[in-house]
Amino acid sequence: MKQKAMAKKAIKQRSAWLASMFGCGAFLLLAVKVYHVPVSSLASNLLVALLLMALVLAVAAGLGWVVARLKKRRN
Repeated sequence: MKQKAMAKKAIKQRSAWLASMFGCGAFLLLAVKVYHVPVSSLASNLLVALLLMALVLAVAAGLGWVVARLKKRRN
């Protein structure tokens, strides 16, 4: 019984994820077709966002490593 409920929840989550992906795609298509936003502009903004996210993750990983090393040194 519990597995059936979990399977149903997984299907609902997958459906919600697919609906959100279609919504994002429709929004981007609307931006390109109706508002005449250049695809190159969208792509460059995506690249900048990905690079900034990678930078934030790298800094967080570095700080986590430093904190782990400092805790290890104290013990």
